[in-house]
This record gives sequence, structure tokens and C-alpha cells, in this order.
Amino acid sequence: LFFILKNFYYICKKQSNYMDFQTPPRICKVMADFLPDNKNLTILEPTAGLGNLVSALKSKGTIISPEDFFKHKHTEKYDYIVMNPPFSPMTLGYKILYDCMELSDNIIALMPWMTMINGDRRTRKIVEFGLRSITHLPRTIFKRSRVQTCILEMEKGFKGEIVYRNYFEDKKSKDFKM
Repeated sequence: LFFILKNFYYICKKQSNYMDFQTPPRICKVMADFLPDNKNLTILEPTAGLGNLVSALKSKGTIISPEDFFKHKHTEKYDYIVMNPPFSPMTLGYKILYDCMELSDNIIALMPWMTMINGDRRTRKIVEFGLRSITHLPRTIFKRSRVQTCILEMEKGFKGEIVYRNYFEDKKSKDFKM
């Protein structure tokens, strides 16, 4: 029995590492580059994980990264929210995104592509909030995962054309309008 429990423990521990997808540092930099160079910003990172995004954002202002987003007392609006919420279960990721839409006028969110293509109501809610751009990321961003991801740049009240960016292309010369 001990042998079986010990093996079960190691299998579960190994599998949990396969379900943990921290934002890679190079993507954290891309996400941080959406923010202005203003050291007085208040920035919420609601699901900090190991802190890769927090590290990339330090030069932009004061970072708030609560241990538990839902228990944290949000006493003010944040200048920006930058996040990579959990994708499993995705309903939790969407709840965090929707709650963040009440806490800031500016959100940079790494999300699965299905956020935009697998639900009219969800897409409409994001676009109505204000979707400034979508940056397509390659599948190879997260090792051991086949989830296609993108970065949503959201600004409350934005009603202009949504810019589509490809991670691999020069953003200035390759932007095109959707």
C-alpha cells in the first residue's frame, strides 16, 4: 500500500507541473511594453504565479499582486491590470477578467484564442468594454501545451478599429485593421 501511495504522489506531483503554465519572460516583456513609461502607475497583477509578470512590470510603477484575488480588498481603481489568468477551469479565468473590467480602464490580458472566437456574448462584452488590439502568439509560447493564445489590449470606452498584431512581425509595419 505504501508503494502505491508513494507512486501516486509522484505521478500527481509530476502532472501538476504539466498544468502549471507560467508566463514566459519574453512574453512578460511584450505585455509590459503596452504600458506607458510612467513610474507612478498602480498596476494589479491578479494571478501572479511565480512573479514573472510582476518582475517585468516593476519599472512601470507600483505592483499589487494579492495572494488571493477574490479575498483582496480592492479600495481603488488601478491604472492598469496586467494578467495571465488560469485557463483551467476557464470559467475562473473569465470571472477574473470580468471582475478586472470593473477595477480598471486599462487591461492587458493573455488569454486563449477561444476567448474571442468561442462565444458571441463574451466577445461582445470585451469589444463593448473597449478592445484596442489583439496580439497573436505562437503555440510554442507555452511548452507542453497546444493552447493557442493571444494578448488582449483593452481600454474602457475605446471604439476605434481593432488592431491585429502578429507576435513575429514588426508591429509598426505589419499592423492591419480588423
